[in-house]
Amino acid sequence: MIKEGNFGPSEAIILITTTIVIKVFFSSPVSLFIKVGTAGWYATIISGLTAMLGFTFIYRLIKRFPGMDLVDIYKESFGKVIGAIVTFLFSLYLFFVAETNLCEFYQTMRVYVFTLSPNWYLSGLFVISLFIISYLGLESLARVSKLLIVFVIPGLLVILILAWSNYNINNMFPILGYGLDKTILHGVIRCSAYGEVILLAVYARNLQGTKFIKHEGYFSLLISTIVISLILFTFTMCYPYYRLQEMVAPMYNLTTLIQFGRFFTRIDSIFLFIWIIGSLIGISLIFYSSIWLYCKIFNINDKRPIILAGCVILFLISLLQKDIISVITGNVSLIRYYGFIPYFIIPLLALIVAAIRRKKGDSNETKSEAKAQT
Repeated sequence: MIKEGNFGPSEAIILITTTIVIKVFFSSPVSLFIKVGTAGWYATIISGLTAMLGFTFIYRLIKRFPGMDLVDIYKESFGKVIGAIVTFLFSLYLFFVAETNLCEFYQTMRVYVFTLSPNWYLSGLFVISLFIISYLGLESLARVSKLLIVFVIPGLLVILILAWSNYNINNMFPILGYGLDKTILHGVIRCSAYGEVILLAVYARNLQGTKFIKHEGYFSLLISTIVISLILFTFTMCYPYYRLQEMVAPMYNLTTLIQFGRFFTRIDSIFLFIWIIGSLIGISLIFYSSIWLYCKIFNINDKRPIILAGCVILFLISLLQKDIISVITGNVSLIRYYGFIPYFIIPLLALIVAAIRRKKGDSNETKSEAKAQT
């Protein structure tokens, strides 16, 4: 049996922040620049603020049912049958997100780095690592992510600093992009880019309490918004927006521009380490969350066989994608523009239904459960 264990606020913030920030490694910035032009760097701030509003509903839901995780909350709010169905659909959605991120990862690696490697080889190596991490459990993932975060976020900031010689302020104009109305609209809709903050509700029992979940959620969203906005601002300063719209992974392209003299070159080789570590942490958390929800619904205590089966299915489905373009125009666009529904709208509906049905958690019962867990 795999026990999730408990971990503190710092590990939770690092897990959620890393899972959100890794999207800048892939095609999400490109799809945003296609929609809003040069306004992408502050359109993502609108997305972050919208996500904070959505997390407020999630926090209110957790606060209404203290000591419960998202599965139990949905069952209490919607009823056992409907709640189980909603949770099962959310589990499938997280699996779809993990599969999409995996496809983006190995397809992008194949475009830029391992051009001659077959898809099954790149995907298989990643899935094997994913299986090992998931097999060790959530607490191990949280501890390792805290150790490796010193390479991910600081490494990204160092790359942005080293690329300063390529910045051109003229690329910022027109400052409003394709129009302020489109920027606000797409900024609000694309709040799903920060939707992984809902995973704090999934593991609410493993955290230190409702008060800590509130701080973890808002801090994760704040840090993620600042980092992503800064990176997109750097992209805009480095490239004209029409060139950004043609790239697959602007972050990798940015690292290839860094060059000081004849010896300080090929920074992209260092970036690959940051890229792989960050992607492995983020995708592992999403995949494990999908398996955790599935096992919780069907009362499966031993997750190891399900993890193995899930990895096999994930590997096989990832090979069905033809190329990176089909992933971007299909899966990624679907997630970005409809992902706010499972991430924020469903918890809001659960909160409304719970208020109408006058459902509320029993504080005495949850206190005894918390003591039993400790």
